[in-house]
Amino acid sequence: MAFVSDNRPHTLGDLIVITGTIANTDESAELGDFLSEILGVVVLSNNNSAQPLVASIDVTSPTKVNFADPSTNGGRIMVFGKR
Repeated sequence: MAFVSDNRPHTLGDLIVITGTIANTDESAELGDFLSEILGVVVLSNNNSAQPLVASIDVTSPTKVNFADPSTNGGRIMVFGKR
């Protein structure tokens, strides 16, 4: 299973917040269909502790997020960027 976005993105003028889920096998998510540039990303584990997971913006694509270890249960993602 790949990144799945929630049905309705949140917009703030020319900015957008995308939320969704990632699977434990996901290594990255390409969000170019939603935004033109990622400004920040937060990923939380789906396990009971909801601990943060390691995510980074890809250096070759301003709309791609890489995940270091999505944990065994996958997680929830929130991406803040430009439309």
